[in-house]
Amino acid sequence: MRIAAFLIGMSGTAVAVAAGAIHLGYSGWAVTGFVVGTLVISQMLYLGLILLMTREESLSRREGSASEAPSDKLIPIHKSQQSGL
Repeated sequence: MRIAAFLIGMSGTAVAVAAGAIHLGYSGWAVTGFVVGTLVISQMLYLGLILLMTREESLSRREGSASEAPSDKLIPIHKSQQSGL
């Protein structure tokens, strides 16, 4: 998910919450509280999504590295090929 799409969605949600709170007749401080709460909750949800994606990626990398031995990619060097020995 791109950060621009998240910011647009978060702003749209905050505006919708503000409009709904104003329509229901809440005071200015209550509307501000609802908007701040919406922004905080949406950022926490986005952070949770990032953490889940990071965990999934690290698990997939672990599975991929377990199937391939790292020594298979190395070129063997014999003592005759080493410089100075």
